[in-house]
Amino acid sequence: MYPRNDYPLIEQAVKSFGLVFHSLKVAPNTLTTHGKHGDKHYKISIDGLLYSIRLLPEQRYAESALSHSTPDLLTEQLRYTDYLRAHDIPFMERVQPIHEGLFTTIRDSTGQEWTCCLFHWLDGHHVTANTMHSAAQIGTLARQVHDLSHNYQAFHFPYVDHTIAYQRWFHDLQELSFSSMPESVRDSFQDYLSLVQQKIDTARPTNHSSQSVISTDLNSLNILWNPDQQIVGIVDHEHIGATDRVQDLAWLIKWYARTESIASHDVSGHLAKSLLAHYNAPTVLVPKDDPRLASLLWLSGCFNLHFVERTKHFLQEAGQDSEQYSSLQLHLETYRLRGERLTGLLS
Repeated sequence: MYPRNDYPLIEQAVKSFGLVFHSLKVAPNTLTTHGKHGDKHYKISIDGLLYSIRLLPEQRYAESALSHSTPDLLTEQLRYTDYLRAHDIPFMERVQPIHEGLFTTIRDSTGQEWTCCLFHWLDGHHVTANTMHSAAQIGTLARQVHDLSHNYQAFHFPYVDHTIAYQRWFHDLQELSFSSMPESVRDSFQDYLSLVQQKIDTARPTNHSSQSVISTDLNSLNILWNPDQQIVGIVDHEHIGATDRVQDLAWLIKWYARTESIASHDVSGHLAKSLLAHYNAPTVLVPKDDPRLASLLWLSGCFNLHFVERTKHFLQEAGQDSEQYSSLQLHLETYRLRGERLTGLLS
């Protein structure tokens, strides 16, 4: 349920777009299901018309190593959504403020500043248990989005190298104390970290890495489908930025090879091959990219933020109760198996 004291903030945000209305209703549930950005994200109704409103605080990701948004970056991201829509990519349509900018800013009763983004609502449903059809559709969409970025040079995004975050998380875990661990757990943990470092070293971009592209976050919770199983919308601008095809494909394979729910580790090589075939991967990937793709795929599933935070949690629990080291051991074994499944998708 949304906090009642958010209503005045939402009302002020809507008015900042120059909208005059008689009725403003806020859906009872926030659209922010997870994440550490601190945004307020709601479905709202303005005189019966539906919108998605997102309010970004000054300090986003305040307790996370993930990147923070800036006004310049947000401007580039929203401009790029306009570009995608102009080229028939079904991104959600933003509402233009009365001034020349792409978003507005307001201050709440405490003086905190909020950046406001408003979009027309898109109806559709999520697909989290994938099929050959959904994997193929995503492969086609991703190729279209990637190729469009080469035909328009007006956008200036900093290149995001995912291995920088992986290396930082690796050092965070490496600096934790191993002294109280049982020898078997310590050996498993150190072996896992050694494997992580090998994957990071292989995954680093090189002079031979595939061309830089501009991508958006095409994970399952950001894609809307109609009853005929056609993609009708992309609904999140937050992670639009410069990457390369191999980095982006690694995440897409992890997401769209899943055969069950989004939380499942069950994956299918047939789904991975369907995605890559419809991306037409052989036209842009060369054999020397294969080890890098496999390592990035492994890291995306086995050394992501969720894995790192869960590992820290288990270590903290074990520090108070040594019997909890068995949970850490099981955690490592679970993700070792997941890594084998993920890299097996490419064979």
